[in-house]
Amino acid sequence: MPKFKRYLSPELITALSKLSQASANSNWWQDVVASKDLFLAIRGGYLNAYAQGQSIFKIGSSSSSGVDREGKPIVETHYKYLLKPRRQPEYVRFYGDSFDVEPAELIQKQFAPTQTVKGLIDSAKSYSGQEKRGVHEIARRNPSVVDLEIAFTKTGEDQKSTAPRIDLAALHRSGQSVVLRFYEVKLASDVRIRKKTDGKVEVVSQIKNYDEFLEANRGDVHEAYVDVCKTLMELKRGGSKIAVPTLAKEVADAPETLEIDTSVRLLVFGYDKDHTAEGSLFKERLAFLKNDRQLGARVFESGKPEFNLDRLGSRTRK
Repeated sequence: MPKFKRYLSPELITALSKLSQASANSNWWQDVVASKDLFLAIRGGYLNAYAQGQSIFKIGSSSSSGVDREGKPIVETHYKYLLKPRRQPEYVRFYGDSFDVEPAELIQKQFAPTQTVKGLIDSAKSYSGQEKRGVHEIARRNPSVVDLEIAFTKTGEDQKSTAPRIDLAALHRSGQSVVLRFYEVKLASDVRIRKKTDGKVEVVSQIKNYDEFLEANRGDVHEAYVDVCKTLMELKRGGSKIAVPTLAKEVADAPETLEIDTSVRLLVFGYDKDHTAEGSLFKERLAFLKNDRQLGARVFESGKPEFNLDRLGSRTRK
């Protein structure tokens, strides 16, 4: 049976290292790792470069070494991110059988250092909702985050849009150990945190399924994230100017220090006038979640996505 996995091939790491060591500001990879608006997530044979929850680049391959015959990384992006989001004027003239516009005015076709990646990021932001922007902000504020948009499937692949995904994974210090914890993020207005007429709440079942997946696949998950830490360090040593969590080096050097917390946390944010911390709607929903026997002590709320994951503590109650 396929395993949950996280890795990059040696060939892909070598190819990315060569791009890192090229002359400054000369290629797309240098722009990717230099961007404060992108988060790199290691998958099963490839990387996703996320902007506000949107993957603007898939770098590598789950079915091959991830490099072409010339040893260059195989890279893909969705065509929608090539559209220029700030073209002026926005409207073009239609003459009945043709449009008065040049394709180059609408899409990015050629790579321009320091410009093209920024353009893709701007385009991606237009497709991102409030929850995804919140996840991005939490990841930005917490350098301990090592993964996001995590498909909880046996392969760890994310091609299927219906695959259950958890939002964040982060490393935390716990005595002599390093603990990997997972976080699900929801808006305060999300219907999935509301009690239904039968008394059930969708997010409770959702997190229970995540807990069960982690417990059943604890060994594979441990191996996968040791590989994440080792891969990050290999990229760093190869010259890639990526941000590596301090604890990742410790895990890479001593995999036995890593522990997997199988109790997923729930982070709720984004109050509006009907879903404020003082409002009756939100207070009722939050109270129901916090009184849940299985989930209660793992629920945290904030008006804005400004959670400090290290300060949330290790509280669980089963």
